[in-house]
Amino acid sequence: MPPTRRITEVGFVATLDKSIMMEPRALRDSSVLPEVIEYANDCHLYIIAHRPMTVVDPESLRIDGNLMTARFINRVDSEESVVECTWTQPHVKGGVKIETTWPHNVLRIFDASGKRIARGNASLFLSYAMANAESDSERLHVDTEFLDLAVDYVGKAYGADGKRGAFTRLQSHSTLQRILVELSRDMEAWLIMLDSTKYTVYSTIVPSGSPRDEQDLEDDEHIERTLGSELDYGVVVDLVEGCLVKYFQPPYNVQLKESFPKSTAKPLAELYARDLNSIGFELDIRHLGVRLRSADEEGVICVGPSFEHGAVYRLHDLESRKDMFDFVDDIDALAARRESRYGNFGRTADPEAQRY
Repeated sequence: MPPTRRITEVGFVATLDKSIMMEPRALRDSSVLPEVIEYANDCHLYIIAHRPMTVVDPESLRIDGNLMTARFINRVDSEESVVECTWTQPHVKGGVKIETTWPHNVLRIFDASGKRIARGNASLFLSYAMANAESDSERLHVDTEFLDLAVDYVGKAYGADGKRGAFTRLQSHSTLQRILVELSRDMEAWLIMLDSTKYTVYSTIVPSGSPRDEQDLEDDEHIERTLGSELDYGVVVDLVEGCLVKYFQPPYNVQLKESFPKSTAKPLAELYARDLNSIGFELDIRHLGVRLRSADEEGVICVGPSFEHGAVYRLHDLESRKDMFDFVDDIDALAARRESRYGNFGRTADPEAQRY
């Protein structure tokens, strides 16, 4: 009687735990602090997105030190949404004057000497206000009508020496310029720069055989190949870019939306050599005060609005994976066990994505 076997599922998940959000004009703004640019250039992935333009009622503006009040307005398809907020504005001290000029989508704050101490889109100030909300339910209608971002493009910035960053890359970016030109005048573009400072290589093991049998030893060798050394960071950037494009299906991306993960893709070579079975990402941007969503070129929803996103993709189709590992007859049973263990994470319309 042949020995029974255990199942080993080995996967890679990158956590996008570093992020910063900017208006496109910041790419050419000499007043942007050097430390902000440095932080943005430490990010090697980026998202270009848009949302309806937010304006303010100039008669509603009040400031007292760093306590601000404003009435925010936007219009979509002739429908007007209005919300009034009072909030503590971070990084602003001693503000005594706030002003805006037509079309009232930009706010400027000045101190007693007349020096400008803050400047930004109205929606950026609203994001700060909503970041202070006590619960998600308080801000849900504001997110939906004002702050949700639709993902247009996902890209990477990682040169041969690994030193190229997202801020520098976006300063000369043809797709960004195209998006800005094609975006309707009642919309505004935003940039989110991302990076992963940690990733997890995990294994799922279901013991079902005799200790130290042949399959047990093979599984140990498999795990050792996987965990024996760190992945090259350039490979991590490539893989996470592919995951994000596959997940969001951005309308301005051409490659990777359908082909990722592709067995012949160069970034996957290292993962195949280590017998990794799946790759994925997790992203939480609650601290940025925005939710991400996406739709394809036809307007079909791909991902619903959420602060949290994540997905895991198989490196092999079910049949080839059965042949490759020869573990069990029912690979879906393994996926069900993993999903039961980790629960659902994020939202996606992509049936190929396995959530945690």
